[in-house]
Amino acid sequence: MSLRILRIGVYGYNGERSSIRLNASGMSIITGESKTGKSSLIDIIEYCFGREQCHVSDGVIRQHVAWYGILIDRGDTRIFIARRNPKPPRTRDPDVYVAIGGDVEMPERAVWSPNWAVEAIEKLLTTSVGIAENVTTVPDGQTRQTLSANIKHALLFCIQDQDEIDSRKILFHRQGEQFMPQTIKDVLPYFLGAIDEDRLRRKSELDAEKKELRRLEKVSGEREQLAGLSAARTEDMFREAQSVGLLPAGPPPGQDDALGALRGINPVIREAPIPPDSTEPIVILRRERASLRHELSSVRERLRQIRHIEDVAGGFALEAKEQRARLATLGLAKNGDAASCALCGSPDISVPAATEMHRTLVDLEEQLSQVRREVPRLQEAQGELVGRQNELEQSLKRNQDQIDALAKQDEAFRSEQESQLRLARTLGRIAYFLETLPPQPLIGTSATDLEAARRRVAALEKLLDPESTADRLASILNLIGEYMTRYSQRLDLEHSGSRLRLDIRQLAVVADTLDGPVPLYRMGSGENWVGYHVLAYLALHRWFRQKKRPVPGFVFFDQPSQAHYPAEKDRNGDVEGLPDADREAVYKLFKLMSDVAQELSPDFQLIVTDHADLREGWFADAVVARWRGSGLVPRAWIA
Repeated sequence: MSLRILRIGVYGYNGERSSIRLNASGMSIITGESKTGKSSLIDIIEYCFGREQCHVSDGVIRQHVAWYGILIDRGDTRIFIARRNPKPPRTRDPDVYVAIGGDVEMPERAVWSPNWAVEAIEKLLTTSVGIAENVTTVPDGQTRQTLSANIKHALLFCIQDQDEIDSRKILFHRQGEQFMPQTIKDVLPYFLGAIDEDRLRRKSELDAEKKELRRLEKVSGEREQLAGLSAARTEDMFREAQSVGLLPAGPPPGQDDALGALRGINPVIREAPIPPDSTEPIVILRRERASLRHELSSVRERLRQIRHIEDVAGGFALEAKEQRARLATLGLAKNGDAASCALCGSPDISVPAATEMHRTLVDLEEQLSQVRREVPRLQEAQGELVGRQNELEQSLKRNQDQIDALAKQDEAFRSEQESQLRLARTLGRIAYFLETLPPQPLIGTSATDLEAARRRVAALEKLLDPESTADRLASILNLIGEYMTRYSQRLDLEHSGSRLRLDIRQLAVVADTLDGPVPLYRMGSGENWVGYHVLAYLALHRWFRQKKRPVPGFVFFDQPSQAHYPAEKDRNGDVEGLPDADREAVYKLFKLMSDVAQELSPDFQLIVTDHADLREGWFADAVVARWRGSGLVPRAWIA
């Protein structure tokens, strides 16, 4: 989906609007004298597209404008975005107003209330231009962070301000800022389509498959641990479980399956159905027994934890006592006489070893004292739990005695009781057996699963081979180079007869000549610098539009004629007074831009701000504003 700008405007503190309407496709020219606000249009666009800071220069605009606004066409709908002008010296303001709809226009007056967040602008326009979820790839061995291409990155390939378009050192917008060259190198392959949505989808699949492979490898390692356990012991437990009906009859399976079956046994003893003639007391007693068993299990677990803590404390105390015994020689010195020799007691003002030994002994005494204080508490808690355990065991015994007394009334019930006792003993042995095993790996995995996962990862890595991406990128850049070479034949540039290419490593246009490659920074004259900037951006957008890439469908050139028609030579835009060569160069440059803009219509828009005002009809048709004696900010706002 292509984004184009229909209107750019400002709102004064009186609420009134001053704006220019742009052609939806083809070329739109704003011509006029200096200091009319032409160059500030780029800063307004970036600010309304979500740039954090407002870079409109301090002066008339910053002093007399309350809001900036742009009207964007995204094909199916329109978006109006307005941002409040931060009062100098501030450069940020959080107030944003957004309106979206099929027939939205730029309001005549600023009568709205803020309804949007600055961060939301980026998300809205990133989605609107068609940028899918993406993450740049960082080669192995490099430590920089990955990033996701968004609308702010896309604008880098849509704008050339007057300080950039005639530069021999930088080619792209904001390339001179810190870290920006690497950012451009990272995101340009995505916008060109060398890293397309299919590759991003495969990258996501690869990440998921690698995660699954790591899980399976962990399971495999756990299985290798279990392989060392006694198969005979596992088989014995399996057969015992079969003997009491916990597992179906049949030959024992392999060790892994047997362990899985033992773990799958429900540890809760199922009560036998109560015969129809059983009395209510048996039901009540069984419920009581279940409750007592549950509480007893909880008490035993708490008791086990306390004993473990007590063992750890005892081990520490033993170790501390041994250290104390080794330091007992300090007792030869008078208590607190840390400045005397630990052996002979003679005064010595420099005996740090004795001092340290004394301090260590004191520390050990304090630690032992703390342990001694805690041990009674642990013993008290342990005693309470042991007492409660005994009470529960006695209660269970009484409960069982009561059940036994009732069960004697029915021989079948006594048989069931014996079976349950055997079952309980077996469950206890199984539980103890399983507790001594390492954690059980996930069930249902195998060496076949592991090998299949490795094959899937390898296949996806092959599809995502960096060399294939590099080959695709090289192919795209070759085509863009052909476009630049073809366009250059219409301009009288140095090396225009040579093959041109876009070098993403140097971020420069390079001319391949008989004497070797000549990058932009080694070319001379402002005419060449401007010309190759224009060629590069027109060629890039020809590719973007042909391949429907998620880049806004506009390019903004600020002062492209400055090499031939600088501000000091401006005579109401008339270039007739220029030397023939300069006049012809300006004409050819604008004619090339006009023809390419028409060629790429209706999905492309070229916006140009310049002093020049040619007499040709095609130029006049493209002019949307002439600022001579007027400008972006009306004089009435300043008066």
